[in-house]
Amino acid sequence: MTTSDALAAPRRRQARADSTRLALLDAAVQEFAAHGFDGASTRAIAARAATHQPQINYHFESKEALWRAAVDHLFSKLDALLGEVMPQGPDDRPVASREVFAATIRAFVRAVARLPELNRIMVQEATADSPRLAWIVERHTRPRFALLTGAWRTLRETGSVPGIDETVLYYSMVGAASLAYVNAAEARLLGVDPISDAFVEAHGEALVTMILGPD
Repeated sequence: MTTSDALAAPRRRQARADSTRLALLDAAVQEFAAHGFDGASTRAIAARAATHQPQINYHFESKEALWRAAVDHLFSKLDALLGEVMPQGPDDRPVASREVFAATIRAFVRAVARLPELNRIMVQEATADSPRLAWIVERHTRPRFALLTGAWRTLRETGSVPGIDETVLYYSMVGAASLAYVNAAEARLLGVDPISDAFVEAHGEALVTMILGPD
């Protein structure tokens, strides 16, 4: 074996391990979204990932650790899809304008259309207090809640948007943006393709109009 072969072998092993871990995370997202934490089976997760159950034990110390990693994975995808549509200024206040908020609404609708599992997991967890829910709120929900509601307060102070309470705005926006994709099976029975580009774009524009009102 040459020196280059000896150096390449660990990289290949690491690449395979990384690929397996990612496959397990994607599979876990699907299973936890469909069945909840208690109903999801690690055996089913391994099968969906086309690997063996011991791989879960190798990559994650417990089912709880896998669930947390899967949730982190989903929120990372959400942030990647949202990009920098609502940047923060030097004082950590969101840089808010009607145009920025409208872009945020459109980007959020596109993101949740591609990630219905995120809201399905939130629905699974948010109906009852639990350590898992507390973890999601502190790690993921609270900072995003603060950013969105802070931006809305800034806009409301300028008088450029309707005087809606920021907490009401947050839940109205999240609920209205996500329901069609969480309930995609129902929508299809009604003759709607909720993940078509035309529907998603129309949905985003409608939500902008509903929340921001006329220019």
